[in-house]
Amino acid sequence: MGNRRVALKPHAIKIRHWVDEGRGDDWIAQELNTTPSSVQSFRSRNSIYRRDPVRRGRLSEHPVVLDENDGRIVLLTDALNSEVFANEWRGYLRRNPQDLQIVITQDRIYLEKVH
Repeated sequence: MGNRRVALKPHAIKIRHWVDEGRGDDWIAQELNTTPSSVQSFRSRNSIYRRDPVRRGRLSEHPVVLDENDGRIVLLTDALNSEVFANEWRGYLRRNPQDLQIVITQDRIYLEKVH
């Protein structure tokens, strides 16, 4: 990744799309061969704000026990009983069980469908 100045204006639509997908400034900077601070400044100047990814769609929150087992993360939860899970995830997981990614932030862990 270079520190060179890259004109980001031609990439505004892509940047907005990537931000909506939840991509971070580091990832976007790497894609565009610029710095994360340039991406952040561009987003601020162009009113491209991050939405809370957990709150984007219909919401269902459930208690969970997070455990480690044989080098894997295990989530123990009653989320299977959720209407949102039944309507939005169950069929998707049957068709695309590998098309998921886990996003881990300093205060959150969540799953996303890979588009």
